[in-house]
Amino acid sequence: MLRSHQLVNRSRMAHDMANLGVSPGDTVMLHAAVGAIGWIVGGPEEVLGAIADVIGPRGTLLMYIGWEGSPYDITVGAGELPPAFMEMWPAFDPATSRAMHAWSVLTEYLRTSPGAQRSSHPDSSFAAVGENATEITRSHPLQYGMGPGSPLATLCTLRGKVLLLGAPLSSVTLLHHAEHLAQVPGKEVVHYKMPILQHGTKTWVDIEEFATTGCLRWRGPTDLFETIVREYIQGGHGSIGRVGEAPSYLFDADDLVGFAVDWIETQFSHGEDEDVSVTVRPADPSDHRILVTLVRAMHEETTDAQMPEAQASRTIDEWLEAKDRRVLIAETERDIAGMIVAAALSRQRGSLSHAFVVPEYRRQGILREMEMDASAYLREQGCCDVEIHVDAKNGVAQTAWRSLGYAPTIESMERPL
Repeated sequence: MLRSHQLVNRSRMAHDMANLGVSPGDTVMLHAAVGAIGWIVGGPEEVLGAIADVIGPRGTLLMYIGWEGSPYDITVGAGELPPAFMEMWPAFDPATSRAMHAWSVLTEYLRTSPGAQRSSHPDSSFAAVGENATEITRSHPLQYGMGPGSPLATLCTLRGKVLLLGAPLSSVTLLHHAEHLAQVPGKEVVHYKMPILQHGTKTWVDIEEFATTGCLRWRGPTDLFETIVREYIQGGHGSIGRVGEAPSYLFDADDLVGFAVDWIETQFSHGEDEDVSVTVRPADPSDHRILVTLVRAMHEETTDAQMPEAQASRTIDEWLEAKDRRVLIAETERDIAGMIVAAALSRQRGSLSHAFVVPEYRRQGILREMEMDASAYLREQGCCDVEIHVDAKNGVAQTAWRSLGYAPTIESMERPL
């Protein structure tokens, strides 16, 4: 919040939301980056209050809140679990289990709001408050929890809206529902286990669904969801404005899903290409030229500025000569697909940097392959933990690293002087 000089109060936010198109009686699904709105008088929960002021007593507010204690990353694709692990892990209880704070500080505020209802799916949990809260959250299917019968399906049936307050376009959870509905071949299915409190007893349940980390293999230069939403906006759909200082959007949920389903079915109607065979290996001096190309491409993509070739060359020389780091390259049968740099900061802690996958090879698991080899190297050096640094505005990268089991630790803050 300290990035802003401007104070933003509840009435100002309500006014801006009304100008954007939020109306009394609306059912609204919220995605919010609170810090982008400004310095909010009274604290983050005033955002929820402002929405309530606009939609009124006949309106409904919902969010995708998940579960802070979800063992998804551990159990997905793991098969049988050790009995000791199953006994140790606490059960999901819709009444008390915490929401995912990393998705927004507002998830827990909404979950604990007076009258709030919560769906019973442990990993794809939704919370809602208002007239339609019970209808939205009841009977959430455990299997394929973003598909028919889900809170997202009900949002569309109720002609609800999706509101983004400073959140990236890639964060539109509703598009997972479009992925479920689209009739295309080759969608990735995952299996995992969840501990759920049923009649006072912890029960481990097997769950099957389309992968929420990318059930469709997308090779575009930007995130799949961001690409779909941008084309939707460019077609003249939705409302664009500002709430406080935050770039904000308002979409008709059912219309967006219809657009996304048609888009996905057009793009993926012929199924997926064959899997790309990738080998990850340590770089050597003969890779100097391709590493320079990769470093410059990464720099330009992340900064919109070109790195001089001489500077990139010096960087590569330093990497290859360093005794405390290893540069890894991912290559296919045809060419180089990506790179990553692993460094042993101490005997206990390592770091990963310059993780870059060539755009045409993205969303094919190459980052995971490179991360596994880089982590193996760091373990060989005696490291017990590994850290990465991701730009706070890079939502795509944050999602990718979270899918590999990384979680935020220390958050830096800044403001202009």
